[in-house]
Amino acid sequence: MMRKKTTFGFALTCVLVAAAIAFTVGYLVAGNKVKAITDTSDGSGSGYAQVDEVAEVIKNNYLGTINEADLVTGMCKGYVEGLGDSSVKYLTAEEYANYNKSTPGETIIYKNFGKGIGYMQFLGFTDSTKQSFSNALNDFSKSTISKVNMLVFDLRDCSTGDINTVAQLLDMLLPEGETIAGIDKKGERTTLYTSDQSEIDYDIAVLVNGKTSGVAEIFASTLNAYGKAVIVGTTTAGDCAQTEAIQLKNGDYVLIPNLYYVTIGQQTYSASGIVPTTVVELSAADQKAFETATLDLSNDAQFLAAVKALGVNDIIIPGGDTDSDSDTDTDKSSDSDKTSSTTSSTSSEETVSEELDPYWDDDEYWDAQSSNSEEDGNEDENYYDEDYDENYYYDEDYEYYDEDWN
Repeated sequence: MMRKKTTFGFALTCVLVAAAIAFTVGYLVAGNKVKAITDTSDGSGSGYAQVDEVAEVIKNNYLGTINEADLVTGMCKGYVEGLGDSSVKYLTAEEYANYNKSTPGETIIYKNFGKGIGYMQFLGFTDSTKQSFSNALNDFSKSTISKVNMLVFDLRDCSTGDINTVAQLLDMLLPEGETIAGIDKKGERTTLYTSDQSEIDYDIAVLVNGKTSGVAEIFASTLNAYGKAVIVGTTTAGDCAQTEAIQLKNGDYVLIPNLYYVTIGQQTYSASGIVPTTVVELSAADQKAFETATLDLSNDAQFLAAVKALGVNDIIIPGGDTDSDSDTDTDKSSDSDKTSSTTSSTSSEETVSEELDPYWDDDEYWDAQSSNSEEDGNEDENYYDEDYDENYYYDEDYEYYDEDWN
């Protein structure tokens, strides 16, 4: 039996053919795996095949005109909205410009209630808030009502602001040390802001509620972590994260939380919120009045609890200096308004706090004295009370004078 001689060329051809078959099979298998991953909905590249399918359906059936740019923007917004997190936003360049524009207006409304209590309602933390805060403290120091050594910060419904402004206020109020830190997605901790040695010393109570969020929560929690403030009200929103604006290549922005703010005690209040030192809820009626700005502080259970937490039980509500500071306030006429308000309030408080002795202010007593003097034949309409210093005489209008007075 004769054997056929196999040439080297033929053998090499067989090897190459086998290798090509193996490569083709491997490619097809890998391709199917990639397609399977793409078509899944487990977050590892999910849903893109479905997006392509929707695009194909629209392209083949939609009767209107398709604007590709608007379509892409809409898809990007939809992707972000799909996260179900309102803190993440997709903004066009124009939307971002409007979003990032500060709105002029009041930032702090303040009042001196006497008994050492100064009240500040924060409407937000903007570039001008530090100056507004300083103005309030300055007015408190000049007040003729009482020297302010305790502060009530009202952060209820406060949800807007700049972390830099919060850090500036904390620097004024706290001793030297770290004030605000952050923890990123990897768990790495970074010191963001610190305070120097200078410190304004006040006892502080902070009012919060379920709409207190963002940098307002950091302000309250940091003061509390340093032992500088008690917190009164209800649990806050739990939204203590840094939001970064990341610009895309087309000029649009994605606003996304990328860092959890933490206090010196390593505590972050994201999701959980701040549980107040003293929990106080408003009644349904008072809550509605608060939301419509018609709740008087004299009936505000949370405010009164904050004052009590500072050790004051008999604060005078009707009197006090009242003012507010505006981001664009350059009208000097407001100073005269402050002076007028201060004068009126001071008079009101003095009337309340300096009660007259009932003996000296009893008309019935003086009527009786006048009647007795007439019965005794005393024709002089001026008389005096023998139980008091005889040098003081009283006329018919019950006013007195010293006999030595000329």
